[in-house]
Amino acid sequence: MPQDILWLGVHKTGTTFLQKSLDRSQQALQAAGIGWTGLESFRAAWTRPLLHADHDVAPAPAETFPDCACRLVFDENILALVQDAVTPAGLYPQGADRAQIVARHLGLRAPRLVLGLRGFAGYLPSLYCEMLKSTPFRPFRSFLRWPPEAMSWLPLIDRLRAAFPDSPMLLYRAEDLPGNEARLLAAVTGLAPDAFTLHEGTERPGFSQAAIDAITARAETAPMTPEAVKAMAAALPRGLDRPGFDPWDAREHALFRAIEARDLAVLRRRAEAPGTGLRLFTPEPGLSRAPPARLRSP
Repeated sequence: MPQDILWLGVHKTGTTFLQKSLDRSQQALQAAGIGWTGLESFRAAWTRPLLHADHDVAPAPAETFPDCACRLVFDENILALVQDAVTPAGLYPQGADRAQIVARHLGLRAPRLVLGLRGFAGYLPSLYCEMLKSTPFRPFRSFLRWPPEAMSWLPLIDRLRAAFPDSPMLLYRAEDLPGNEARLLAAVTGLAPDAFTLHEGTERPGFSQAAIDAITARAETAPMTPEAVKAMAAALPRGLDRPGFDPWDAREHALFRAIEARDLAVLRRRAEAPGTGLRLFTPEPGLSRAPPARLRSP
């Protein structure tokens, strides 16, 4: 497939599992003429040097990317670091500009864009827990710098489409991913689903409500470093006896369901319209599942 691929996340939409599956499938990718650089190597060579203002190492030349007919670039940190995803200006407000910087440096011309979406009731708590692992503690409502009523993926999608007007876009929902990972990778790359060797590791248990409550209470009397947060989360993992972190009341849950239904209806209309270049990944009927070996966060 001659067209480059720019997979932009977002965070907490199964990206780690998918990236590790691509790592395990490099032989199939190379045989198909698809160049792939693993996440940490890509971040060291390009994401950090190009997008981190205080980074003192120059980005690697584009020529050092694997020389193939199609280059597959996949890093959710291109859009923003996890702590910068939710801002007073909305979700990933600089994401399109950052994506253009990477695309220009690597010479990606009208790459096919791939973007994962997730319902906000699960996405925002999960993003918050991820942020606590690497940044100073702050309460959830302080982290939530954009009102729930204004949440929508449509502005980010519109900015990306305006920044890459000649690029087709594939959207998938994280809720549709379990059991359909190979089909999604096939939809992105053009390979057959059975060409992929999926990641077999298990995810660590996510943050429980009890862990967040304990972390928040401890922060009132002592500094909570990322290391202390991770230790408390490990001591109080989510499980059958500890529900996951859920900061929403009934009204907010209903609000997010309405937002998701509204946005999905808009995207379906756009995808059905001729010539838009927008495509929605749809799971195989009856295959979606939540494998017990893969614990979801938060």
